[in-house]
Amino acid sequence: MFRWLAPLLLLAGKPEVLLRILVAAIAAAVLFFGVWLASNIALTFDQLKNTYIAATYGVVLLCFFIGVGIVAWLRLRRLSAPPQKRVPHTPVPETPLPDAVVAKRAEQISRQWQRGSRAAAAAKSRPLPSANAVEPQQQEISPPRASLAVTGPGFAGKTALIARLAQATSAAAGSDTVRLVDAGPIDGDERHLAGIVAAAAATDGILFVVDQDLRAPEVAAIARLMKTGKPLYVVLNKSDQFNASDRDAILVSIRNKMPKGFAPGDVVSVAVAPSPVERQIEDARGTVRVELRRSSPDLRALTNLLGRVVPPAAGRGLRFEPA
Repeated sequence: MFRWLAPLLLLAGKPEVLLRILVAAIAAAVLFFGVWLASNIALTFDQLKNTYIAATYGVVLLCFFIGVGIVAWLRLRRLSAPPQKRVPHTPVPETPLPDAVVAKRAEQISRQWQRGSRAAAAAKSRPLPSANAVEPQQQEISPPRASLAVTGPGFAGKTALIARLAQATSAAAGSDTVRLVDAGPIDGDERHLAGIVAAAAATDGILFVVDQDLRAPEVAAIARLMKTGKPLYVVLNKSDQFNASDRDAILVSIRNKMPKGFAPGDVVSVAVAPSPVERQIEDARGTVRVELRRSSPDLRALTNLLGRVVPPAAGRGLRFEPA
């Protein structure tokens, strides 16, 4: 009994042979059915004695047999074709950088590292000032040469301006001190504005900080502050957010809105905390990456103005400090 099952087991181990036999059997069954159908139709046509109908059915049957034969032949040919070998994908080796480029980049990194290590070593080796050394410095501090009230609309950057001026001139030794008083924003009721005017009247000058063109409430506040008789200077902050033409147009508009006799040079623009700007950087391999870079603060116009209105003593500079 098992002897008859042996060929079946062999066919099960070779599925392609089994598929060929199955296709051949289906094609033979279709052909047998076609022959049987043709014989029955031929008998019917023999009884009808109509040659045109017989010729039409003969052509249809011939096309049917030809189509079945072509399909079976193509299927058997596909099964008997040898399997195609897949070409293994070999990754393209990465081209190394030229030695000159690598050496140049390595030299740049080593120079940056040496500068950083030398600065750190110098900071560690610098002795801390003792209490005896601090006392003479405290004795040398002279009273403020002038005091300036800083005010303006809210969120214009008044506090940041005071901190940046103090930070930029903190290391200046032997300088005249200018005290910056944060009088607060002008936004508020009449009582709040009157307090700001009173605080500004107790100083030597007023810095009015804005971040855009003057509006009606700001023009009215400037008029009340100028009635104190103290010099007033308008500072346009966040100038980095405008292009050159827009910045100049805003400065001209502010000068036109000031009272008659106001000096145009008393309106300056600064950039206390410039916004980061996206820049595309290409490395030696040609890869482009986007980095956010923040430019340095620009206070030159304001420091030059304050150097003229509050001139320091001969051979000395100005040092700003918050009140």
